Amino acid sequence: MSSSPSSFAVVIDKIVADCNDRLEWVRFSKERLTKEAARVLIEQWSSFTRHSRQCWAHVVGNCPHVEVRKFVVTENLYEEEAQEGHSHFEILVRMGMALGLTRDQIVNARPLPSTIVAMHAWETLTKNRTWYEGLAAKSVLERTNHLNCGNFSHHQAEHWMRQLGLTKDDTEFWWMHDSIDQIHGDGSLRLLENYLTTDAERSAALRAAEESMMAWQVYFDGFYYEGLRRSAAKG
Repeated sequence: MSSSPSSFAVVIDKIVADCNDRLEWVRFSKERLTKEAARVLIEQWSSFTRHSRQCWAHVVGNCPHVEVRKFVVTENLYEEEAQEGHSHFEILVRMGMALGLTRDQIVNARPLPSTIVAMHAWETLTKNRTWYEGLAAKSVLERTNHLNCGNFSHHQAEHWMRQLGLTKDDTEFWWMHDSIDQIHGDGSLRLLENYLTTDAERSAALRAAEESMMAWQVYFDGFYYEGLRRSAAKG
């Protein structure tokens, strides 16, 4: 019998769910997704995926606890680097190529202003704050695939297959996020619950999670509006 979620987990998941409810992309992608908009997402995720590695490295560098450092390295950084041809970035590229983008267009895609602003926010949250604020800021992004928060990647995979004609192999990027991010998000949350011993620490971590999801909304709104613009121009 599974135990009920802690009050800390409940608050974290509410922060994520509230943000997801505000994302225009979530509503748009259900029935109105276009190849032009999907390509924008892939171009912008190209920058985000590579930047994410740097942010996780900041968390590791700031953290004094071996258990936390080991978890982050094993579950995040190692995964990106150790499996040749199967990193998050490589399967993102394959999904983009299935939509007609070239590798060069994905690798060298120019970040939107909104993407740059969001990445600066995540850099600050992970580099210039405490390790637990950085861990909360990064792990909360992966809670979007937690069942209590809407299972974002699973839904995206289904939307992309149904509306864009992609196969399950083409959308491996979304399916992998669906399973792996739940592991990362749950593991990070358990570490935060174990190591945060004061109300001040928990409050700081929750605030960092909120700020991270604010950046998430800026990031998503950017390619939502750019996707609309490109779709209108194509039509």
